[in-house]
Amino acid sequence: MQSIPFVLDTDIGTDVDDALALTFALASPELDLIGVTIVDGDVATRAKMAARLLGMAGRPDIPVIIGESTPIASGRGPTWFGHEGKGLLELPWDGPEAEILPGSAAEWIVETSREKEFHLCAVGPYSNVAAAVTLDPTLPKRVPKLTVMGGMVFAEHYDPQWRQFFAETGLPPNHMDHNSNSDVRAAYIMANAGFDMTWVTAELTFCTTMNRETMGLFRASGSTLGDRLARMLEIWSSEWFHHIPNFPVEAKPFPEDAVAALHDPLAVASMFDCNALALERYALNFAEAGERFETKRSDAGDLSGAAEAEHRVSVAVDRAKFGTFFAERVEGFLTRLST
Repeated sequence: MQSIPFVLDTDIGTDVDDALALTFALASPELDLIGVTIVDGDVATRAKMAARLLGMAGRPDIPVIIGESTPIASGRGPTWFGHEGKGLLELPWDGPEAEILPGSAAEWIVETSREKEFHLCAVGPYSNVAAAVTLDPTLPKRVPKLTVMGGMVFAEHYDPQWRQFFAETGLPPNHMDHNSNSDVRAAYIMANAGFDMTWVTAELTFCTTMNRETMGLFRASGSTLGDRLARMLEIWSSEWFHHIPNFPVEAKPFPEDAVAALHDPLAVASMFDCNALALERYALNFAEAGERFETKRSDAGDLSGAAEAEHRVSVAVDRAKFGTFFAERVEGFLTRLST
């Protein structure tokens, strides 16, 4: 099997799904991670987290590169809850860590693309991708594919409890598209840059969750990485995951036994055939709408003044199959680390 060289662009540290995605990628023989670029908020702390997790996973050879800390224009970012790094950085570790390289993520992405082809996977706000395109508009010609976790295309694909949540809060469904809305201008630049793109969208990822049993498997793996992932999952699930701002008491969109949504692991899985995620190609319209980024199928009616591109979009996921696939692959990797 020939592995796919790829770069993970991530806001690791806030939602635990980025750390899960990093581990899942390292556990997947279909993929060859060649670099981790960091975006949004306290990028220095996020970089330290990525560097330590890579070391714990036995891959200190993979470089970490710090990127944009704030949106390039309007947006809800940067995001920083205050728990970032807990369950990992304050605990002892005397093993190797990945090197955090000097320079900017945008420069590194552009320079690396001139040396080798790689698939770019962006699972945080898209500020680094937009900065790289601004630095070199020919970048999409050298990066064969771009996969992102974000966008919101099929509102009807949200589960009923999520539709109830939107009705009770008055929030539009695309409010949950955090990555696009964190830097609206960056999302617009990226969407229209000419990349061969795949959108793994919010309406599916918010409904694809990881349960407490899987967290227990990670903890029981016997590896330091498994222990740290379980600690971060516990912090995220108990303090943040079920506590959406203005959350109505009667609406509970996440299952009670869920400890995290598998947003970013699902995006990583879309880069190879995991037999659980369906993708289809659509002509899409993109528009900046103040503090929100809007994505709409062209056949559903044009957005006023919107640009258009044809991209792949996630349309369905077998959640049970993916949950099992993700859990078994990561647990097996963590167990091998302990031996």
